[in-house]
Amino acid sequence: MQESAEKSDTKTSDNKRADNAHFYRDLTPFHSFVDEAFDTHFYVDLPDDWWLVVADITGSTKAVDSGKYAEVNYLGAACIVAVTNAVSEYELPTVFGGDGATLAVPDCAREATVAALLATKRWGEEAFGLELRVGAVPVREIRARGASILVARMEFSPGNAMAMFRGDGFDLADSVVKSGEFAIDTQPAASHQPDLESLSCRWSPMPSTNGAMLCLIIGARAHDTYGTDEIYRQVLERINGVVALNASESSPVKVANMRFKLRLEGMRKELKSLPGNVLLNGCKVLFIHLAALLVFGLNRRVGAFDPALYKEEMAINSDFRKVNGMLRLIIDCTSAQCDAVERELEALHQEGRIIFGAHRARHAIMTCVAPNIENHEHVHYIDGSEGGLWSAAKGLKAQLVTRPPS
Repeated sequence: MQESAEKSDTKTSDNKRADNAHFYRDLTPFHSFVDEAFDTHFYVDLPDDWWLVVADITGSTKAVDSGKYAEVNYLGAACIVAVTNAVSEYELPTVFGGDGATLAVPDCAREATVAALLATKRWGEEAFGLELRVGAVPVREIRARGASILVARMEFSPGNAMAMFRGDGFDLADSVVKSGEFAIDTQPAASHQPDLESLSCRWSPMPSTNGAMLCLIIGARAHDTYGTDEIYRQVLERINGVVALNASESSPVKVANMRFKLRLEGMRKELKSLPGNVLLNGCKVLFIHLAALLVFGLNRRVGAFDPALYKEEMAINSDFRKVNGMLRLIIDCTSAQCDAVERELEALHQEGRIIFGAHRARHAIMTCVAPNIENHEHVHYIDGSEGGLWSAAKGLKAQLVTRPPS
């Protein structure tokens, strides 16, 4: 009888862990960024037994100065792809940060996640000469230090979603990993290569059709999460009053500015992502790019694949608006709109309500993750050129030093 009770308790515990591991997949999603990104009804606390895993590229200043920002973007996206391929049985909340990525993972997936990121770290050093810093912070430790971390699920289209993180726990995890605490320095076996299947960078940089791609990072200053949410809602309202954030004209990704060309740089990065014989892989990559050039050039359906529909979906499934601790936006604006948005943000900054950084880029850069285009499953990570969000972050950090009193 006692043995049966113990088995029952063990089964119940295992079921709870299984349910916990899939909690993000089962969240009710929201769909309108402007209206719902700061609606508390969609956010839940990350479970205490989960981990926040941070991967960011060190020496980013040197990389940007040497013209490697596209490689920085590619490596950041590679972190997400390597992990999601390694633990494909779980749907994980992830965020692309331009010069890195942050992922929330259940305890049962932590070991495989770290192994995939360490393999990506080795690959990034060999492929691009970029150094990746990896760390894993227990969510319960984040809360023990007085920070909060909540997550929501924004669904672009059926089967394509992206996580939104609220609370100061996101920034706390980033800072403690950068300080060396919770950093992971273990080296993977030389034979362990990341699985980067579905990662590509085949599209030309997308020029602004209005004047500039305005890259913004905005941090609210309040004493609690709900206070910051109110500020963020006001920020979105003010920006939306200048440039309509839900309008296709303000999106950096439009069918009108998408161009598929044979780009040696894109092929080179894709080739570096593939394991095995370099010559055979080179032939494979060249064939794929030539075939895509033909299909998109003719704009004709091939079997079940409709290139016109795919480009429309790309515009929808792009992450140019996101919340990961702070608000991050990339919007296509006229010069007058850029000036007006920055004036609105500066006024809020002078009131002590926000800190922000802004950067005007000429193009948007896209890195694609397309695990199953036949099922319309593809997400596209967006950043600005000339440093993009990284350059915006420099301005925000300067305001941290000189910010007015709250």
